[in-house]
Amino acid sequence: AGVAAQDTDYGIWYEAKAEKNIWKGLRLDLEASIRTNEKAANIEKFYLEPGLRYKFNDYFNAGIYYRFIDQKEKDDKYHPRHRWFIQMKGTAPSMARFTLAVRYRIQQQFKTYIEDPEDEEPQWYQRIRFELDYDVRGVPLKPYINAEIHAQLFSPNEFFADKWRSMIGIEYTLSKKHTFGIEYIYNDSRVTKPPYENILGLTYSVKL
Repeated sequence: AGVAAQDTDYGIWYEAKAEKNIWKGLRLDLEASIRTNEKAANIEKFYLEPGLRYKFNDYFNAGIYYRFIDQKEKDDKYHPRHRWFIQMKGTAPSMARFTLAVRYRIQQQFKTYIEDPEDEEPQWYQRIRFELDYDVRGVPLKPYINAEIHAQLFSPNEFFADKWRSMIGIEYTLSKKHTFGIEYIYNDSRVTKPPYENILGLTYSVKL
């Protein structure tokens, strides 16, 4: 039981998003998050992420983003990481109030905390997420389930996927602008410790 306890952790992720339409189909996104671990007692990281997204039609959009991360490293201090990524998302037409979407990201990340020579090399990852949500009739509620795969690019290790992430949650939209959400996230990682995480996510988003 003691070994199992060391292999599993839980935390709370707090996330806020804002979006604003700039021009036909072009949108500005801004996201900020605080993520805790070690039984939600430690702030593992926080980040700020601006980006631009273009909606080509009702079924496809793409964007480019930059994420500034301040992450606690092994010296128990916070050090910046820089990440940029390109994202594409395809959405199928709704069927019986269910909507299926697939999101693909390719990202590059740079560390500033250098322990080993390989830390100086940027890391490339691809991430594929499958999303299924349901539009509750007559109520501004949207329950959803997501599954995401993280896989390293260009210098792959022996794993097909470095991380698997499963999510189930629900969103409530107030006055078409403000959306509040709660979700459960399960992380199964081959490259970080502890390998298993149970996470409570609290989200808020606003349309400006």
